Amino acid sequence: MSVPFVNASVQGELSAPPDQIFGQIPASGLDGIAFLDFAYESAGHSTHRVDGLLVGTWQDTWQDTWQDTWHGTLHAAGPEDRHSVRRTRLTFCDGAVPDERDGDAFVLRGPSYVGSTRWSGPCRGRYLAYMPAAVERMIEAPLSQAEIPTLTSDLSERMSVFHLLAALGQEAGGHDTAADALLVDSVALAVLRASGALVSPGPRRSAALTARQARRVRDLVAERIDAPLSLREMAEAAGLSEGYFVRAFKGSFGVTPYQYVLRERVTLAQSLIRSGTVSLGEAAKRAGFPDARRMGRTFRKVIGRSPTEAARLQRA
Repeated sequence: MSVPFVNASVQGELSAPPDQIFGQIPASGLDGIAFLDFAYESAGHSTHRVDGLLVGTWQDTWQDTWQDTWHGTLHAAGPEDRHSVRRTRLTFCDGAVPDERDGDAFVLRGPSYVGSTRWSGPCRGRYLAYMPAAVERMIEAPLSQAEIPTLTSDLSERMSVFHLLAALGQEAGGHDTAADALLVDSVALAVLRASGALVSPGPRRSAALTARQARRVRDLVAERIDAPLSLREMAEAAGLSEGYFVRAFKGSFGVTPYQYVLRERVTLAQSLIRSGTVSLGEAAKRAGFPDARRMGRTFRKVIGRSPTEAARLQRA
């Protein structure tokens, strides 16, 4: 029996629910952008209709499954079995000639797309789905005027998309708290560009914020340092579209908006921890981190040390 599903602007039916969900970000509260990182252990199929935009990657996990099985039956299988690894076959169909691929694949599906996907064995998928309003906000044009192609290609041709979605999967998985809205917005815009959904207008002139725009953004970040902040809100503070704002912000500050906000939060948290007047949990809360664990992970990523190690070195 098929299982109906709705994920942001994508709806359809699954042959069965995923065997595992590594991470999920619902569209609510994140400006119409949803993310799903999932896996199947056996063959299956799905149908889907897209109203906005869908970008995804598929990975063959036959080898991972086979390695686990082989190690578990080491005495029953001969060395020659190690060379008879199967591959998951992917079949994408939209009413025309089916597109069949072995192993890994990248997909881009625009508005009004209707099709199906079949997989012959174990696989893992990561999908980013955009509501129509989210796409229009990022492409700065009505969706009806956008020429978004339907693409299916080898994953090797879109590895930048793979890495972006994998990073988003790390953010979405293993946490009890909501995903960082600024990170999701930033990744969604980067994926939109890297996927081929946006046609490059050719060489672009360098961009930068005016002194007034930069001051407004700095003030907004300072005022909202302890609360979630979206790319949309930062762009609105500067009076710019999201796409141009990201370029102009990096031209002025040398880092992306997300990197800047992380550094400001780390700086504030360091000051609070060094004062010795608050706990790690309270420092995390005041600096805008969901919890002390996430704060610690960010510290290691930004400055290469844990919060307590950073504070101890500063006091020394």
